[in-house]
Amino acid sequence: MATNKVATTKQGDKLPKSASGFEDYAGMGMENVTSSDILIPRLSILQALSPQVSKKKAEFIEGAEVGMICDVGTEEIFPDGIVYVPVFFEKQWLEWGPRSSNIGLAGIHKTDLILQECTWNERRQPVLPNGNYIAETAQMFGINVTAGMRKSFIPFTSTQLKKSRRWLSWATGEELRRSDGTKFTPPLFYRSYDLSTVDETNSEGDWSGWKIERGETLAELAETVGFDLREVMTDAKAFYDSLVAGAASADVASMQPSGEKEVNDAEGAM
Repeated sequence: MATNKVATTKQGDKLPKSASGFEDYAGMGMENVTSSDILIPRLSILQALSPQVSKKKAEFIEGAEVGMICDVGTEEIFPDGIVYVPVFFEKQWLEWGPRSSNIGLAGIHKTDLILQECTWNERRQPVLPNGNYIAETAQMFGINVTAGMRKSFIPFTSTQLKKSRRWLSWATGEELRRSDGTKFTPPLFYRSYDLSTVDETNSEGDWSGWKIERGETLAELAETVGFDLREVMTDAKAFYDSLVAGAASADVASMQPSGEKEVNDAEGAM
């Protein structure tokens, strides 16, 4: 149930109950913050090679286990899954250096035209003449309700791309009626979704993948959880506007160095 997932919030429990006079100092100290300084944290599924589950790694998180959802930016884990409200979707074609090169993220391409310069290797990866490879990456930006309405993004690559397509099929299939009886497609943040993980396998190995289920509408969730619907809708619209304007960007560079052999990594589980 959504209420159980929301109740697992750790960081959200630490939020102040009121403004406590801070409104007099709104924005102080952030005068020089620009869009290039803002990165939206990534939600990832922990795998066997994720540093968060290895005690020998600096990124180790106490209590982290394979198959858990993790906010890589805040180092918070969600053993019971999360309730997520999507806000904005986009696709990018990320250019990565080979693992052995330690190059990491080498470029971000906004269209698939870069594939015209590629040949395909034995792992079915499109490779550029310079040896770098391209990973089609679907990115879902949204609000992690379970983490106290924290903004984050989820990248889908390789075998998980079909999950993002199914998600979009559900969202674009929503239909509401105006007061005059005409139909319209509501915004992406009209409905919440329950996200958890599931074991997956193919000839290349085993990993944990995303499990996405339709949840309550935002209005229903507001009643269940007890937040101000209009306030969250306004916040979602502001988040959408900032993404469209390029005033905030996803922390995609954190994907490769983590060493994850899984669907959130550039190479995926192929």
